[in-house]
Amino acid sequence: MSILRLFRKKPGSIIINDEIGTFILKNPLKDKTYDGDIKWLGKEVSVSLYCDSGGSLTADIALENLHRIAAEPDDWDKKLRQCAVEYMAGEDGTVEIWGDTEDSGDTFPAITTEEFLSRISLGFMFVYPNGEIYFDYDLDEMFTDHGLGISANISGEILSVGLAG
Repeated sequence: MSILRLFRKKPGSIIINDEIGTFILKNPLKDKTYDGDIKWLGKEVSVSLYCDSGGSLTADIALENLHRIAAEPDDWDKKLRQCAVEYMAGEDGTVEIWGDTEDSGDTFPAITTEEFLSRISLGFMFVYPNGEIYFDYDLDEMFTDHGLGISANISGEILSVGLAG
């Protein structure tokens, strides 16, 4: 190992301070996301702004996309929750929850969509500079440790939805 390598200063974190939140790129040499938290409908939600190799231009574009989403949280929440219900509910309008029934022997009753909606919460957003957004919903352990991932674009089109975890 070269002695010069020992004295080479590693780059520090890069911070974006914005009215919507503070986002930190911890290691500019390897990380590709600025991570932070925002207030979303009165709750704290984790957000990652994607960038290309620490590039500030793509992070700035992702931040602009986040601002567009955060300007209409009620509309987005309504659309995303409707998507969740359409994906999770059966034809009878109920949601069949499941868990680790092998160990417990329990069976889980179906719940109403209203109860389902009352138990889910947005926990994480991944915002890309190309206008795509990934929303990760916490499902309150109704499906063991799985979450519900919804991908959309900035114009509100749902691209995909599915259980993750």
